[in-house]
Amino acid sequence: MEKLAKLVGEIGPFLSQCIDQEAENRRLSTPVFEALKKAGLFKLYLPKSLGGHEADPVTTSQLTQKVASYNTAAGWSMMVANTASWWCNRLPEKGIEEIFKDGADTFIAGAFHPPMSATPTDNGYIINGRSPLASNVHEAKWVFVSALVMDGDRPKMINDRPVVIGVFMKAVNVQIMDTWYTIGMKATDSNDVVANGVFVPTHLSYFLDPSIPTNKYYSAPLYKFPAIGVSVTSLIAPVALAVARNTITELKNMAAAKVPFGSAVSMKDRGSVQRKLGMAEAIVQSAAAYLHGTLEKYWIKTQNEEVLSMEERADLLLASTYTNQSCVQAVDQMYSAAGSTAIYTKNKLSRYMCDMQVIRQHGFSNESRFETAAQVYLGLPPDLPVLGF
Repeated sequence: MEKLAKLVGEIGPFLSQCIDQEAENRRLSTPVFEALKKAGLFKLYLPKSLGGHEADPVTTSQLTQKVASYNTAAGWSMMVANTASWWCNRLPEKGIEEIFKDGADTFIAGAFHPPMSATPTDNGYIINGRSPLASNVHEAKWVFVSALVMDGDRPKMINDRPVVIGVFMKAVNVQIMDTWYTIGMKATDSNDVVANGVFVPTHLSYFLDPSIPTNKYYSAPLYKFPAIGVSVTSLIAPVALAVARNTITELKNMAAAKVPFGSAVSMKDRGSVQRKLGMAEAIVQSAAAYLHGTLEKYWIKTQNEEVLSMEERADLLLASTYTNQSCVQAVDQMYSAAGSTAIYTKNKLSRYMCDMQVIRQHGFSNESRFETAAQVYLGLPPDLPVLGF
């Protein structure tokens, strides 16, 4: 993985060249997307047997943070691609072979909630519905969504719970709704997808049940690691860390030259700025240590063939949530320390502030996930079913 880290350092400056244009276009530029693909950063979680790297979560976290430090949306695209390829782990082997028949770089977009509807039919399902936040959807060859299996006009129930499946639809069969007009993370192309009577054969679906074994391609320890650790702890939280670190760096650069209005001393000589910078550093450094320490601890356990308990899975969720929400605080400290300079859209601090406001709201690591983790610690069923995977 040292080769990948070196490669990220080499392409990093290139990833930063089109950020303003990408934000205006609301999607990554083709050269940047292709550079990430050529570097192999979209197949970190793909099995080696399918041409992927099968990278460990600790390494993936570090690579994602590094890429996001150059281009936040580029780091986010790594989250999309690698999360989606990991979620292929329970798909029938025939489905795996169809999706990746054109190569390991096949890009899959995903929209997990709310679920669409799946009406059983001969040899498959008819999918209908609309799901938001399918990032990089214009680059995708396939779209992964969850769906409620229907029994007539109502969801099918087993043991008082709805039956939910994961389905993979060809991107050409879904409609993209142009909805991605946001204050931040503008270049992630996270639009809505709509399915109107899309047929999905059985081999391109599977029941979202953690008791179902993984297929033969996904037999490595990586695919026994919890979904929360894979998708949130190692891919979403590192993007937040990158934004917070960039904000601190930008404030330091600004403080060396700026003399605030009505002040006789530079920013760097003002106690209020020094205090906020110190607080932000403490927040980011402690969050990074907590995140990486938790991730590494449970990855070692998984490598040793230990099945993580629900409390240990909650630990991963809590570390991710704390990191995400703490980075919001650090960015706010730097934004306020910069004064009126930060309010202009041409200033990087303005972009970082807006990006962080979007990242903080992600459904798997927003403020409500403190409650989810606590539910597990209190012996209650969590309100985030994916925690069981």
